[in-house]
Amino acid sequence: MLVNDKAVLKAGTPVPTTATVVITAEQPKFVCRAGLKLEAALDYFKIDPTGFSALDSGLSTGGFTDCLLQRGALRVVGVDVGYGQVAEKVRVDPRVTIMERTNLRHLRRGDLPEGAAPVDIVTLDLSFISSLKMRETVCDILKLNGGQLLLLIKPQFEAGKTEVNTGGVVRDPEVRAKVVNSVIEGWKEVGFECLGWMESPIKGATSGNTEYLAHFIRNG
Repeated sequence: MLVNDKAVLKAGTPVPTTATVVITAEQPKFVCRAGLKLEAALDYFKIDPTGFSALDSGLSTGGFTDCLLQRGALRVVGVDVGYGQVAEKVRVDPRVTIMERTNLRHLRRGDLPEGAAPVDIVTLDLSFISSLKMRETVCDILKLNGGQLLLLIKPQFEAGKTEVNTGGVVRDPEVRAKVVNSVIEGWKEVGFECLGWMESPIKGATSGNTEYLAHFIRNG
């Protein structure tokens, strides 16, 4: 920050009300770093969500939702089992409907607003539960024949307990590969074709786990 053309780096420095203030730090592109993960996936898989309706679960601060909106999504329903985490920018956006204290596992299309029409894309960024437990919900909410699923695969929540090291980290690359394959096969069982997967450019915030992003299309 520049105050009257002089750099001010220390928090709490008094600033006169008459001073000229210039913010020099680059503003984050998204409300949290999750947006960068989704952005990487949209670019890698060449997905253009312009005009899409979306359901984003594991909403948290709203990084995925923010990214979808910046990429042209028409509306987003954000779902999270928690409460009070959503960034103000996302919370007040008229294109967003927030459903907090909501367990995705029990959600059905009739619970959604705006006529409960099937959505074009579902994004999942879930913790402490396997994404495969959400198959019934996703099948009910996502449109048939062409609906898309973007899934953040977190090995620590998909692997067996004996495969997760102390601190919740999955260090063995063979275990991580097995997890990715298991998740892909699990979604295939309910009519989803995996069009590709990639390593996330950003590791998990708390544990530093390697994560993966997978792109699916619904064939029926």
